[in-house]
Amino acid sequence: MSKYIDLLREHQTKSDTTMEQEKIQTSDSSTEHNPYRNQATSDANLLDNMELLLEELNTSESNNEIVVESVEETQLHELMTTEPTVELATHEPNTSHAIISNSHNMAATEDEHDFHIPSWLEHVKQLLKTIFVSVAHHKSIDLQPLEKNLAVLFDHMVASPNMLDHLELELKKHLKDTIATSHDPDLLQKSVMMMLYSIKVGSQLKRPVKELLPCTIAAMLQHIGMAMIADSTREKVESLSDHEVKQINNAKSMGLDYLSNHQIQHKQLIAAISYGDERYDGSGPQGFSRRDIPWVARLTSLLSTFEALVHFRPYRTRLFPRDAIRHIVNHHKKEFDPIMLKALIESMSLYPVGTYIQLNTGEIGQVVSIHSRFPLRPVVDINMDKDGHVINKRQVDLSTQTNLMIQKCLHKEDVLELTEGLKDYA
Repeated sequence: MSKYIDLLREHQTKSDTTMEQEKIQTSDSSTEHNPYRNQATSDANLLDNMELLLEELNTSESNNEIVVESVEETQLHELMTTEPTVELATHEPNTSHAIISNSHNMAATEDEHDFHIPSWLEHVKQLLKTIFVSVAHHKSIDLQPLEKNLAVLFDHMVASPNMLDHLELELKKHLKDTIATSHDPDLLQKSVMMMLYSIKVGSQLKRPVKELLPCTIAAMLQHIGMAMIADSTREKVESLSDHEVKQINNAKSMGLDYLSNHQIQHKQLIAAISYGDERYDGSGPQGFSRRDIPWVARLTSLLSTFEALVHFRPYRTRLFPRDAIRHIVNHHKKEFDPIMLKALIESMSLYPVGTYIQLNTGEIGQVVSIHSRFPLRPVVDINMDKDGHVINKRQVDLSTQTNLMIQKCLHKEDVLELTEGLKDYA
């Protein structure tokens, strides 16, 4: 598997001198609406959640987990309590401006049963495969089918807030298995996960659907230029040659040239690619900073960094989502829009839906729902004992079972190894 995501995510070395926080402008460009209103979680609650995160991380280290340096308390407090001055958006929730709720409703609705997530997801993956194959052969692509399918998902999410939980669980269950033999598996995995993260964080930011949809397309296809890189380079496990590194570094310009040559006018996608390497503190290659970087590029660059840290690689252990967030806060905090970073922390939770965990009883299960107010106490489907034997499935709400606690996280590959590839384990 290729190392391209790691290469794309390299950051310039920065001075250790603390940068003075500048007051953020009250509005973006005239063509860009401000998304920062009606935040679901207050700064105080978020800080409490993050303090729990640090306490949990510092006390539950195990040989199976990657230990990342702890964040200084003052640094964390600065991140969580410094609120830039912003202009409130004036969107009214209607058909075209509806805002997707990011609350976690435990009850399923009739709309959810009418929408078959596995079939929808398989269709989206097929559309993505077609796009990447066409780009690889320099053929024109049509983004409308992908946009229409995302619009269907958004329509159901507006009425069914926990639809996103079901989608995330479906992705965590089957993604690695279903893309293993597909064309451009690495690009496909990144695209579908970027879709999920864009929707989750964009919803947390209360972004209207009509703006979140093209932003999601941009997040999914911002690495479209990589489809034109030879498979032997993208899937290479060994160190890349200078020529191969140069090819990968040129992927951005190749993607932009492709869009231009095929008259694909997608403002958000072009902006995400053009400004994807820029950083909020001005440390990017062209020195753009803060609101000089388009909103969509500020978001997708953060999400791409997060995805790279949790992305499966055959040559290194990937981070758990909580450790990836911790790493970003500890090492790259100033490189990203602070409000977007807060939204990522809030929306991803400590134990995202689909995470495999082991309780203090030794039993193993998968997170199926989370409580935003109790990030350490999700709802878990338990169906395996500590030795990997399948047991009768039962659902445990840790917010009400105070005698139970999460002992450690597990990757899916860890669970499969424990069960020696047990096929009926979900």
